[in-house]
Amino acid sequence: MPPKTQVDSTVVEAPKKKPVMLITAFFLCFIFSVLASSGVAYILLKPSPENAKAADTITEQGNLIATMERTLAQQSSKIKTIEEQSEVLKLYLRHSSSTALKNILIDQERNIQAYLKVMKSAMKDLSALSPRTTDWNNEYQYQLDLALKGSIEREDLLKILKTGEPNEKSQ
Repeated sequence: MPPKTQVDSTVVEAPKKKPVMLITAFFLCFIFSVLASSGVAYILLKPSPENAKAADTITEQGNLIATMERTLAQQSSKIKTIEEQSEVLKLYLRHSSSTALKNILIDQERNIQAYLKVMKSAMKDLSALSPRTTDWNNEYQYQLDLALKGSIEREDLLKILKTGEPNEKSQ
């Protein structure tokens, strides 16, 4: 307690001393803790060459990924456009005159085959009616068989051109 002095019969207390040392100690402790935490943060977070290389690598990879995403988006749009054009081309081919011509040629080959079969049958009947025509019939039956085989092969080629599938009858 501060000493008391008496002045004219009144008691006056001496002024209190401020704890300057205590405030200074707290201030210095605060400054020291801020500097220490800043130093530790700087040491832990300081840019090292490995961290810089890693950051550059990450940046380059991010750029590559972004480039690849743009490329994929462009390719997707191109694929979509090509698919749309493909549908239009398929429709055009279905209604084109070349397909109709192929169908006509296939029908003609079938008609030729039917004619050759009738011709073979008629020649066989004719040779049965006439004596001594067996050799003649055998020779011409062989030639008709060759013509029929050629017609079947042409039909198969036309079907392959039309659908990509061979004739089922010849297998």
